[in-house]
Amino acid sequence: MSPATLIGGFLVWSAVAGLLGAAAMLVVLWAFTKSGLANARLLVAVGSLLTRSYEKAPLVGGAIHLAAGIFFAQIYAFIMIVINHPGFGPNLTWGLFLGMFHGLIMSLVLIAAAGEVHPLEEFQQRSFSIALSHWVGHVAYGLVVGGVIGLSGLVGGAVL
Repeated sequence: MSPATLIGGFLVWSAVAGLLGAAAMLVVLWAFTKSGLANARLLVAVGSLLTRSYEKAPLVGGAIHLAAGIFFAQIYAFIMIVINHPGFGPNLTWGLFLGMFHGLIMSLVLIAAAGEVHPLEEFQQRSFSIALSHWVGHVAYGLVVGGVIGLSGLVGGAVL
């Protein structure tokens, strides 16, 4: 298989995995917000960090979230390729572990720093439920990314 085919497969599959993983994370965060357990409106929170208002925050936050989803899926996929355990199950498991680790770091950053610097008072509150919602969201992201990468054939060198 040519290097161009491998690189192209990596870019396409990691983008698909990242977009689907980012969507899964948003579903989890929506569920936490809808249930009243946490204000986990990630797109507005991230977007308003830059726009400093609500008007274009969802659009800006959505673009950032999707780009980050693709970027981190490339990192996850690279790690899974290096570990080299082909198949759906092993990569689903690695996605779970990577999502748990990634979510722990992001939840700690969210609790430690994000509330202090956010321009909107609504997102300055910090709580265990907000950290938990983001951790669970990252776990869902990791599971989806791991599953897609496991099905793609990237790990083991046989790109579909």
